[in-house]
Amino acid sequence: MTKRYLLAALFLVLPFMAGTNVSHAADFLMDLKAKAEKVTSIQSRFTQEKHLSMFDEVLISEGSFAFQRPSSLRWEYTTPFKAGFLLTGNTGIEWDEAAQTKREFSLKSSPIMAMVAQQIMAWTTFDIAWLKSRYDITRTGTAPTILDLRPKGEGARKMLTRIIIRFAQDDTTIDSLELREVDEDFTRITFMDRAINTPLSDTLFTSVQ
Repeated sequence: MTKRYLLAALFLVLPFMAGTNVSHAADFLMDLKAKAEKVTSIQSRFTQEKHLSMFDEVLISEGSFAFQRPSSLRWEYTTPFKAGFLLTGNTGIEWDEAAQTKREFSLKSSPIMAMVAQQIMAWTTFDIAWLKSRYDITRTGTAPTILDLRPKGEGARKMLTRIIIRFAQDDTTIDSLELREVDEDFTRITFMDRAINTPLSDTLFTSVQ
């Protein structure tokens, strides 16, 4: 469950702009930051495919997520299991229906969730120093734009070898991303029905129901 949440945090890459490559990384990041600053909320459904090298079957799950500035998040799996977490500021709730667990947490008492929050804030505010210190970013495709992000840190490389982000044709939103793991397993998350800057209920980030 923890690994799933860490991967989930990585997807919070808000609308990108095209025209990026490693030689123009500074311009790209500035464009990215300017675009992200206009996003106050985001809500979407997603389908997640888990491809395991030792199995032919692809594990598919579905869910939804919501984000609202400055620091509210909800990530929720709804099919075939129900689990997720919500976060507002420094406190949140994590639940897993199969395990019949629901617990409150604070970022001070939960280092893992604190790490998730750090990821979220860095991506949503596009902390340029943070991005440049953690990823090598290369554009590997156009129409649609495809970006290849490779972690620099030894700890991150033990979990992920790369993140592949594919954009919509207009390069304003993300169609899907792939999280490639060191054992050749990978997770693909495809987004749909995205709503940007729409009003969201506060209870979405404070109540499991």
